[in-house]
Amino acid sequence: MAGIVEQLDGAIAELLAGYNAYTTLLVVTLLGFVGWVIYDTQDSDTHPLLLARQAQASYVRQPGESAVYRSPEHPHGYPLRTGLGVKPPGTPMYTAGRDGDLRDIWRRVTGEIPLEKGATSSGTANIVTVFGKEGVTEHAIADITKEITIIGKHLKDHGAKRVAIYLPNSLEFLVALFAGAFYDFVPILIPYNQPHQTLTELLNQTSADALIAGAGSIPLADVGKSVSSLRQVIWTVEKTSRHMDWNEVPEGIGGKIDVSVWHQLVQDQKIAFPELPKDAGVAPNVVFLWQERVGKVAEIVEFTQQNLAAGTGALLSALPGPQRFNASDSFLPADTFTNSYTLCLTLAALYAHATVIINSVAGPGVDLSLATRSIAPTIAVVSAETAAKLHNATTTSIVSGLKKLAHYLETRSLTAGRLPTDTFLSRLNAPTRASVGSTPGKLRLLFISERAGLNTPPLTSEDLSDLRIYTKSRVVYALTAARVAGAVAQTNIYDYRRADTSSNKHSHFGVPLSSLELKLRDTPSHKNSDEKFVGDIVVSGASVSGGEAALGVNGTIREDHTIAYV
Repeated sequence: MAGIVEQLDGAIAELLAGYNAYTTLLVVTLLGFVGWVIYDTQDSDTHPLLLARQAQASYVRQPGESAVYRSPEHPHGYPLRTGLGVKPPGTPMYTAGRDGDLRDIWRRVTGEIPLEKGATSSGTANIVTVFGKEGVTEHAIADITKEITIIGKHLKDHGAKRVAIYLPNSLEFLVALFAGAFYDFVPILIPYNQPHQTLTELLNQTSADALIAGAGSIPLADVGKSVSSLRQVIWTVEKTSRHMDWNEVPEGIGGKIDVSVWHQLVQDQKIAFPELPKDAGVAPNVVFLWQERVGKVAEIVEFTQQNLAAGTGALLSALPGPQRFNASDSFLPADTFTNSYTLCLTLAALYAHATVIINSVAGPGVDLSLATRSIAPTIAVVSAETAAKLHNATTTSIVSGLKKLAHYLETRSLTAGRLPTDTFLSRLNAPTRASVGSTPGKLRLLFISERAGLNTPPLTSEDLSDLRIYTKSRVVYALTAARVAGAVAQTNIYDYRRADTSSNKHSHFGVPLSSLELKLRDTPSHKNSDEKFVGDIVVSGASVSGGEAALGVNGTIREDHTIAYV
């Protein structure tokens, strides 16, 4: 035994005798490499095979068409999603529920219709409005319900059937929308800031007999003379201007148009107000106007309540369980409510009892940093213009080598299928972040809409990857169209892959939502074959106005069964 100990002691002494700074460096390098391998081999957020074949193709295709593609949620042989699956109190859990409409969404907001089993909230959804830098106001749901009854009853009593809503994103916009469902008039959603002549043309084209607009936003005398069908106007007035008399009717149209002021109607019914009417028949449709930009010719699209319910339900179910809207979320619509994708996501947030933050500073190209400087949203929806603006502004601010290295390391993490998280290295040298929200890092989900055929800025897969790093959130890129409520398709929330595309090439748009199916139809310049699917995008389903629509843009189905522009 003594000999073995002596031999071991000699071996150790010999080893230490040759120990120097190079040996230390080699040991540290070896340990560092092993540690990095262990750190860098975490599981991806989803299995790669789930991204390899995302949509489900039909087994048969018709001549001149591609196969029909569907969301894996509702594969071929099963019906598409047709609504929200509303389950009133006492409904057995195993039932599918009914499609529902805007009335059911508001009853869900008030708590009359309960949340799904396991979901918790304070009892109602929450609605907050933002005015300027510090003016954040929370509204009681009971007070909003009162406004719905007062405004809805006033319009119904005056015989309104088609009510144009010409407002920026506001509480009054949502109140008028829900009032239409309860009091049987058709809301016509007109994009804000139109030239007066264009607004007059749109009111005539949509046959509006009532108008809700911001006080002073339009010349009533001109509109009253030019729009023969107009009989009722309700002004919404900011608090700073309520000392003025807005009930005055211009000369020349007296007796033809009845002018009312929103806040005065509400104040007159301060004590007693009627309850919301019980459902009686089908709620009226909602009219949207699809424009390339403000002042341009508009395509008028009329959605049924089922179209909106199906589009909203599909957006809710498209997210995996852990990432879905919930009562702890704060949702910011940074695009206009006149965009059906933004409105359906807002309805989805209300349906899930999330807090909806309404900011009138919303629309294509809005500065997201300014729009969120006094709030801290966890979910936001923006236009492609806003996303491109945010990306360009943040990218140009990355100038140092250390910031570029930090960005590269987080890009490697995304390439490996993992959303980067805060680590010791990222805390030492954090990548450049965009200034989004008063609480950095709180944003967890960013929806971006591409409006089909309207020359919006292209966002490549590399741009989307950068946005995930800049905002520390997951990004969903959606394809939207005039005659589709919600979206045609949107990317998988865990799809972080990057492709080699040119700077003017859009990324893919994921898979169709569960409320519709999609195919490609031959055009003079594009033909489908067994090897290649390319052509005009055609969609059909419950969220499509008229049941089926050709989008008028050419698309292709990629090898991973995602839809993309040609």
